[in-house]
Amino acid sequence: MRVLILGYRNYELNIFKHSQPEVNVLKRFLKHKIVQYLEQGAEWFILQNLPGIDMYAGEVLLELQKESEYDFKYIVLKPFIEYDDRFKDEDNLILRKIEEGSAFSSYIFNRKYEGPSMFRAINKFLVQNSTQALLLYDDAQESNLKYIYNVLLEYSSKHPYNIERIQFDEINDFINSDF
Repeated sequence: MRVLILGYRNYELNIFKHSQPEVNVLKRFLKHKIVQYLEQGAEWFILQNLPGIDMYAGEVLLELQKESEYDFKYIVLKPFIEYDDRFKDEDNLILRKIEEGSAFSSYIFNRKYEGPSMFRAINKFLVQNSTQALLLYDDAQESNLKYIYNVLLEYSSKHPYNIERIQFDEINDFINSDF
């Protein structure tokens, strides 16, 4: 099982500092979900290593690698060269640690950005090279995630592919049951 983890970028969640309490809540939630996948036999996780849900999931995966009995690996597939040059220094430090802990890291396109068609190809590549997706995406908050969500829906209509779409209500339920 190869699980693609996707979700909102930090600024889309109104998170501008890694020390905000929301980060810990999201990391606890993601740990809960990732452990469920591990208990179902997940062997690989795929991240793009972007600030936000990808980064929080990457931190959880690093933590689980060090402390857990689960046997799994994760890979980092960044979109294209220089994509991460615009991230904040604090985020880049965390993302570098996540990348260093990965079993494999590469660019999907080993060149600089050339246009929007690259994102369509990236989304298709990610979906075709995973067996399921854990996607934090709620229609209530508009995002570019709608593009990969549409690719996921189209692909899953023709192939065996599981999409676990997390909406904000589920996170709120988790918070309420966790405290």
